[in-house]
Amino acid sequence: MFFAALFPQFISDTGPFWPQFLILSATYLILDGLFLTAYGLGAQWIVARFKGAAKRNIERLGGSAMILAAVLLSFKTLSSR
Repeated sequence: MFFAALFPQFISDTGPFWPQFLILSATYLILDGLFLTAYGLGAQWIVARFKGAAKRNIERLGGSAMILAAVLLSFKTLSSR
């Protein structure tokens, strides 16, 4: 679905389809792989730095943010009826 929505803007109808599609697909997959690798390495670095009380505080902050998001979403759902 993503490719079908994005790629037509960058594929020329005057040139052959498959080479253009393959170049776009390969470029996307390589960049996405690099981004996900960097994201994973960054997360690994952060996890290694936080231990004990700092880790517990970060987990509480993240949990609180999720609960707040759920409460705000519930108010939005109620008000749209």
